[in-house]
Amino acid sequence: MKYLFSCTKCKKKENRDIPIQNYDEQKNKQICSCGAKMHRVIEWTGIAESSNMNGWFGKAGSNVI
Repeated sequence: MKYLFSCTKCKKKENRDIPIQNYDEQKNKQICSCGAKMHRVIEWTGIAESSNMNGWFGKAGSNVI
């Protein structure tokens, strides 16, 4: 599966192909071509809805997610 990573030093972004069964082991071992550590960029492409607005964090003073 492809995951987007960003370099902590040069800010280069790169898609890395990591088999899903190896993701937990490999996610913190990604190194940029400049030698710095890369971190995962979380991308959201789905839809998030709630029928109860009080259930979302920060809504109506609630801290429930």
